[in-house]
Amino acid sequence: MGGKKKPTLSQLAKRQEKQAPAKPTAKGKKATEERPTVRASLVDPKLLNDVEKEVVRWEYVTPYLVATRFNTKISVAYQILRTLANKGALVLVSKGHRTEVYTTPDRLKQIAA
Repeated sequence: MGGKKKPTLSQLAKRQEKQAPAKPTAKGKKATEERPTVRASLVDPKLLNDVEKEVVRWEYVTPYLVATRFNTKISVAYQILRTLANKGALVLVSKGHRTEVYTTPDRLKQIAA
């Protein structure tokens, strides 16, 4: 009645790897180096600075709090918080599959002590 079941994503990926093996490099030519892709940030630098100045005063920071306070989308709030964490202004305290909780490094030291 229903026909054959569809393969899972992992099964499709394995099948593609088997069907298209990597091409060997020709003699005398160097293999091309893979460069990490750089994503263009959609975050406005002015907004990033405003968030950084405000957030360091908060006890904890979540993407929802940033999105509601600065009237942005949740996805933009995630980008802002991850950028600030890479800069060192914030520290990731807890990460679940739904949200992330950040705090400042100073507060983290106070909690640990």
